[in-house]
Amino acid sequence: MPDPAAVFEEHRPFLRSLAYRMLGTLSDAEDVVQDAWLRWSAADTSVESPKAFLAKIVTRLCLDHRKSARVRRETYVGEWLPEPMPDDLWSAGGEATEDVGYAVLHAMERLSPLERAAFLLHDVFGESFAQVADFLEKPEATCRQLASRARSHLKDEAPRFKVGAEEGSRLSRAFLNAARNGDLAGLKKLLQPGAVLFSDGGPVRAARRRIFGHDKIARMFESLTRRKALPDEAREVVFNGLPGFAYFSAGKATDVLLFGIEEGAIRSVYVVRNPEKLARLVA
Repeated sequence: MPDPAAVFEEHRPFLRSLAYRMLGTLSDAEDVVQDAWLRWSAADTSVESPKAFLAKIVTRLCLDHRKSARVRRETYVGEWLPEPMPDDLWSAGGEATEDVGYAVLHAMERLSPLERAAFLLHDVFGESFAQVADFLEKPEATCRQLASRARSHLKDEAPRFKVGAEEGSRLSRAFLNAARNGDLAGLKKLLQPGAVLFSDGGPVRAARRRIFGHDKIARMFESLTRRKALPDEAREVVFNGLPGFAYFSAGKATDVLLFGIEEGAIRSVYVVRNPEKLARLVA
């Protein structure tokens, strides 16, 4: 009989990947996976498909977690953004047949927990609707409807074109240099006219509302530079498949900026300042 611990470790990257996409933060995902391990170690593990058994446990735990998190999200100050995930972890697990980018992950916050689960399990991780029905303990027809509603809500969020690493890096570096120099015209040139900035500060100060338009976004960064409100140390990053950079102060990350890019310009800027979501990043 296979060692239960070895079996669990084999599937841990997939389970973490599933939980992160369900919950939006690595810390919550790892808590759920640890809870799943406790349940797995106490259960009869002589099952036909350990992966399916574990995926169901994680799915049910995530659904319970999202119910309890709903009240906290309703009182959250400002925009709530997913925790940026380094690309080596983002791609770990190798189970996703079709992945979701940061914009879609953000938009999934508007879905109900069951819609989110049905969409991820079927459309992203390739589970059959029969299997999804078992995981969610709902009729198969209901699961099809849940996934369909989720697709409808998310249809405008996925980028139309994949951005190459070289272009993403070029635009990130150009934005950082323009921001450092307070180059208002340069910043505006890098942004699409209809660009949108989303900012998540949690307990620290950040823009509480979305900022629309390349002029307002550029002026915000020019003002921050003029007031010397941005740390000097910055590092180029790629999180959740998006290019960007992180600011550091005293060895700790203070801000992560990620860029959604379309047609050679920045369409969306995601600014994560919440210290709890940046605790893993060190200079």
